[in-house]
Amino acid sequence: MLSQWKQLKIWSEYGSRLLWVRLRMLRLDAVAQLRSIILLVAAVLLATVAFFLGFISLLFGLNSVLTPEAKIWVFFGLAAAFALGVIALLWWVGRLWAQQGHFMEDTLQAMSEDLDHINNRAARPAAPSADANDYSV
Repeated sequence: MLSQWKQLKIWSEYGSRLLWVRLRMLRLDAVAQLRSIILLVAAVLLATVAFFLGFISLLFGLNSVLTPEAKIWVFFGLAAAFALGVIALLWWVGRLWAQQGHFMEDTLQAMSEDLDHINNRAARPAAPSADANDYSV
């Protein structure tokens, strides 16, 4: 009974250390994800402002240069091209968002596996060993 108590104490000590390490990893993942989101939003806002300024300048220039027949093709063609570009960018943002979520998901899954492993080890009684100082886990 005493050796089982020692074994349980050792497992709980290792388990708490492992849980602490996993929680710190999860915190680092969360901080990195938050930093990435903030940078992503700032870059998107800056790119949006720059895009609209450049696009408005382009439209004013094209409006004064093109013939009325060419204006229809150019402006509708630009609208279609930008609609495809928006779809592609939304797809790319979705993939980046999913990729960021996988980091945190992997850490949480590893924590769950560690806790399951510790619980399974603690539920089984330790086999008596010849060496009382055997702390193998």
